[in-house]
Amino acid sequence: MTLTKDKVRKFECTSCLKRFIGSNDLKKHQRIHTDERPYICGECKQAFRQAGSLKNHIVSKHGRLKELFACEQCNKTFALKERLRLHMRIHTGERPYACSLCDKRFARGSQLNQHKRVHDHQKPYVCEVCNRAFTCRANLKLHQNRHFDLKQWTCDICGKSFLRQDALKKHQRCFHSNIKAFRCPICNRDFKGHLPQHLRTHTNTKPHGCADCGTSFAQRSQLIVHQRIHSGEKPYRCKVCWKAFAHSTALKLHIRCHTGEKPFRCVLCNTGFTQLPHLKKHMFCIHKSKKPYCCVWCKLFLDTKKDLDEHRPTCAKKPADEDKDRTVDTPMSLSKMRFLLAILLQKISTPERLQKLGFNKRLIDDVLIDSFEKSERAPCLDQDVSPAVRLKKNIQILLEWTVPEKFMKQFKTEQRSTEELLEELTS
Repeated sequence: MTLTKDKVRKFECTSCLKRFIGSNDLKKHQRIHTDERPYICGECKQAFRQAGSLKNHIVSKHGRLKELFACEQCNKTFALKERLRLHMRIHTGERPYACSLCDKRFARGSQLNQHKRVHDHQKPYVCEVCNRAFTCRANLKLHQNRHFDLKQWTCDICGKSFLRQDALKKHQRCFHSNIKAFRCPICNRDFKGHLPQHLRTHTNTKPHGCADCGTSFAQRSQLIVHQRIHSGEKPYRCKVCWKAFAHSTALKLHIRCHTGEKPFRCVLCNTGFTQLPHLKKHMFCIHKSKKPYCCVWCKLFLDTKKDLDEHRPTCAKKPADEDKDRTVDTPMSLSKMRFLLAILLQKISTPERLQKLGFNKRLIDDVLIDSFEKSERAPCLDQDVSPAVRLKKNIQILLEWTVPEKFMKQFKTEQRSTEELLEELTS
């Protein structure tokens, strides 16, 4: 049997010089460069480069296909028999692709190709913001999302967003299912994660040292942030005003200046704050309590959020219907929707008009509503729906107002959601 890797690859791509065995393989590859998408969905008109991608789309979006291939181990279904064959390697452990330079083996050829770049020191995918390089496009995309705090995976229970899908799954498994799978062998405390970091509190181990000043840290991530003091690097950039920051948390706090969000709210007087320390100071100075957390039902003060979360299910004054509907009613989190709206308003409005509307000083929801009223358009003011649903409806009004009619018709034909349009217009 002749292995594929031993066959002559005589067909070369003129754009990237990659070589292929057959002319059909080259033709499929060239669509990456030309962006030709000949396979079109009959339902929503979305186009794809490969027939397999179209089949997967039909299954995931429209839920129907004449024939599906099911895994006998886990019942997962696939549009293509080849995808099922590759999936089965998860269960069998088969890894037919071996690295000639080390002992590692892989289930897919693409994984081996990516791994080889480690040996060759090839990192062809470079971030335009900080020039950091990566071995694959997926890692570059995740890295770029960190610069702009774009979190695409949203929990449908609490609305919290994540950069990675596996982080979302871990959050739902540990936080909402309350699974504490990790136990400290020293103090017997149970944790949902981060056990290695906790163990260092017992030993006071700080293995990560700064080469410039000698300061040591328990976590490598803390060292990386610290080193930016010496280098002056600021890799996190605001997409509204393009101001740069050394830490993602600083960017997150800065974004609230544009959106007007104040997520930390006093349940006694309804005053909002952008940061938890500000709420703690308010509770101490105004309400004479050193405990910043307060139960909204019985007004009991508590020290930590963990104490509040443990108290809530057992609170004697908890409403009977509180747990009936705990799901999020928009696929995009409210914070992200506000952030993208701030970017869009900055793009389509003049600085003078935004200043008159109170942009950067008020909640972005109210800025948008005032913009409608000054233009004699009727905003959504429905108080019976959640703030997220209300804002989404007002964004729909904004898009109908500002996007040219022919493009809106095209978007509707393609069945694009409001969230998808907002992301595309602000990218």
